[in-house]
Amino acid sequence: CAIRDGKTSGYCIPTWFGICHAWAPAAILEAEPNCPVTHNGVTFQPLDIKGLISNVYDGAGVATVFTGARYNGGDDGADEYGRHTNAAYRDLNPAYFHIASANILGKLNATFVADVDAAAEVWNQPVRGFKVFEQTAMSLEEAAQTFYGLEEYPWNAEAKSIVYVKSRLSWIFETYTDGGLVASGEINRYTTGKYYYYLLELDDAGDIIGGEWVYASDSDHPDFLWVPKSKPAANTVTSIGLSYADVSMLLEKSVACSDSPSAAGSVSSSSTAGSVGESTEAPTEVPTTSTSASTSGSAL
Repeated sequence: CAIRDGKTSGYCIPTWFGICHAWAPAAILEAEPNCPVTHNGVTFQPLDIKGLISNVYDGAGVATVFTGARYNGGDDGADEYGRHTNAAYRDLNPAYFHIASANILGKLNATFVADVDAAAEVWNQPVRGFKVFEQTAMSLEEAAQTFYGLEEYPWNAEAKSIVYVKSRLSWIFETYTDGGLVASGEINRYTTGKYYYYLLELDDAGDIIGGEWVYASDSDHPDFLWVPKSKPAANTVTSIGLSYADVSMLLEKSVACSDSPSAAGSVSSSSTAGSVGESTEAPTEVPTTSTSASTSGSAL
C-alpha cells in the first residue's frame, strides 16, 4: 500500500501484481544480457537491462496468439465428480495443453508463455520443458470405473478410447540474480515445474479430440497459454519515455560483452529470491519410457 504525503488514505494492490505479462515474452524473444554496459557515464548491470527491456514490453502492446479463458475468481463450485463448474477455471483443456506442449517444444523447438495458476492470480512464466512420464491406454469402461466409479464414460460421446497421462511442464521463475544465467548455467537453479495428470480422449483414428484433468490437476493446472507474435516495433517509445531502440542498443552491447572491461567476472551467483521447488533442470534427453522436449531461451 502507498499513501501520498499529506494524505490519510492511499491505495493498495494485491502483492502478486507485477509485469509477468512483459518479462515472460521478453525472455523468449530477446537475447539475455551478460555483461555491464556503460553509456553516457551510467553503468547498466545485466539486471538493469532486463528491467528496462521488460518495461518496454509492458508498454509496447505486443501482439499475441492466446488460448484458454482467464479465470478471474468467484462463481465456481464442484460437480458430483469433483470437476470445477466454472468453465474458465476448468480450462485449459488437457487435450490442448498436451498437443501444444508436445508440438511447440518437441517439434518446433520453440516455446510459449503459460499462466501456471488456474485460480484468480496470474503467473505468466516462460516455458522451458515438457516431459511425459506415463501413458496408459484404457478402454472407455476402464477409465469410467477407475476415475469416476461408473460403468460408462460420462464425457465426450465421440471418444472411442482413453489414454491416461502423467506429464511435467517446467518453466523459468523470477530471480534477482544478476548476470547471464543461461550462459553461466545458473538458469538450472531457476527452473521449476509441476506434474500434471489427465485423460486424453481419442477417436477411431487415434487422434486426440478432448480430455479431462484428474487427481490434483483438476484444481492445479495451467489457466491459459499464449505466444508473442513478434518483438515491439523498432520505433517503439513507451508512455514513460522508454525507447526500444535505446534499450536494444544497451542489450546488444551487454549480450556481446562489447563494453565490459571484464566479461569473465560479470556473472553473479547470489542467492535466489524464492525456492527452486522440485525441479532443477529441464529434460534434455528422451528416455525409452517417456517423451520429453526442452528449449533453452533467455532468462530475463
